[in-house]
Amino acid sequence: MAITNRTRNLLLTALSGLLAITVLTSLVSAQERESFTVTAGPHEVRVVPINTNLAAGFFQLALFVTNSDTGEVVSDARVALVAKNEEDDYEGWATAQNSPARPDRYDARMNLGSTGHWVIGVDVTSPLGTGGADVMTFDVPALNRYTSGSLVFFGIFAALMLGIVYLFWSVKRQNRRRREAAEG
Repeated sequence: MAITNRTRNLLLTALSGLLAITVLTSLVSAQERESFTVTAGPHEVRVVPINTNLAAGFFQLALFVTNSDTGEVVSDARVALVAKNEEDDYEGWATAQNSPARPDRYDARMNLGSTGHWVIGVDVTSPLGTGGADVMTFDVPALNRYTSGSLVFFGIFAALMLGIVYLFWSVKRQNRRRREAAEG
């Protein structure tokens, strides 16, 4: 059975459409799963993780602050993230800033100082009042930073160095043989 160009094009179009729908629905469901909403005093804060690299202790969040009674956007708030690691008795903080282009969205970026269990909270101050709440927890894993990747790097580096040494040695040996053949 021969497949015509038209049939092949229809099949490719249907497959690419199915792939696009699958990707879009997975992105939408991933965004819906990862948002957290808390009440911080008179404010309702929705927190959406944008980028998290917990192996490096880094995360970036988008925060949307609204009036908990009316649902209106609060664009003149001071928003701070507070990170607490009770195991190491360590605390860190970062401020979240909005822009005139997006007054409803406050962006924050934070590097956590050590491994372990971190509780991330938000503190909001605006003309409505002040409030705070714990939002989420992160577990920053301990890394074996100098074993896996470094050993591979040093192994490849050693192999390259041995190859260069062999190249010099073989060229030197070949030159010596040519010289001996010319003299003898």
